[in-house]
Amino acid sequence: MAKLVVNNSQMQCSQGTDISAINISSQNIVAIAGEFVATEKDKISVGNIPSFGVCKCSSTNPPCLPLPQAWQQTTKKDSINGMKKLTEQSFCMCAKGGRISFVDAGSNTFVESE
Repeated sequence: MAKLVVNNSQMQCSQGTDISAINISSQNIVAIAGEFVATEKDKISVGNIPSFGVCKCSSTNPPCLPLPQAWQQTTKKDSINGMKKLTEQSFCMCAKGGRISFVDAGSNTFVESE
């Protein structure tokens, strides 16, 4: 079982140069250790998923402006108001070519998904 992702969990993009933290805005009901749990709706560029520094997707190396697609490998059964929760194994592709994934589950050190 994988740990659930909470606000400020660290993530990275395979085409970015920096690590960033997710900002949860999809729900304010379920929290672990005082931090809200991430859901599949937390995929807004800059709002939920900040820049990863410089984008290595092209030879010009422009500043990263993520274009996240749908989250994959979310919880199968467990959801909040119909939105599947994200786990440390969840990832989404960026339309520019990178793969956005989690480095850690934030302050959640013990709660796992079903």
